[in-house]
Amino acid sequence: MASELRRNKWYKHQLLMNSPALARFLPKSYRYSPANLSKMLNLYPEIILKPVVGSGGVGIIKVSKGNEGVYHVHTLGFKQKVTGRDSLVPLINRLTGKRSFLIQYCIPLAKVGGKLIDFRYIVQRGKGDSKWIITGKHAKIGKEGYVVTNLQQGANVETVRRALQQANIKNIGKTMADLDYLSLQASKVFSRTFGSQTIWGYDLAVDVNGKVWMIEANCTPLVGGFRYLQNQSMYRTIRRYQAMNR
Repeated sequence: MASELRRNKWYKHQLLMNSPALARFLPKSYRYSPANLSKMLNLYPEIILKPVVGSGGVGIIKVSKGNEGVYHVHTLGFKQKVTGRDSLVPLINRLTGKRSFLIQYCIPLAKVGGKLIDFRYIVQRGKGDSKWIITGKHAKIGKEGYVVTNLQQGANVETVRRALQQANIKNIGKTMADLDYLSLQASKVFSRTFGSQTIWGYDLAVDVNGKVWMIEANCTPLVGGFRYLQNQSMYRTIRRYQAMNR
């Protein structure tokens, strides 16, 4: 049961929402239903639907409002335009199938040269140790036209500071401090429920105004992206912790 909950995006979102210090970093989210879809589209011009359990950007659906009741639906390798919610709901139901999805406010991600960016943070601790440490962090710069920034979907890797500079974020020092704070505090919150977990991987966002957001937390994060950084010291540190905790 615990292993299932570790992978459940909605459950982890609820744990973080219960922390007053972290709620401000979380995009508004609901479980998917036609009624909640309508509610979110009344609030925001763009929303994201993602599988409650899933990884690699697979299954993510972006819905954007156009003019005169037109909706643009965008997934990996699929774009479609429909008119009216009576046409939108059956399309979304077909794309989601029988899987559970959640709906989130679509964060207006900062961009580098028109390409979306987000950030992968790895936080680890030794077995029996209560102190969490950020052992790795890098930016992911998505492919042009893609709604996701996953490395499996062709994104490139850059250092956090360099990506923020390229995205013209104003107060880089505060933004980097918030990214660190969010990843460490989230790990402390999760440790109350998942006591044996020794690693978390976070996909974090910075919007066009420099505000930091939590996209999602991964209990079995991929760390191969760190090999593409010129300095591979973070990759070695992550692997050392993983070996120590086996």
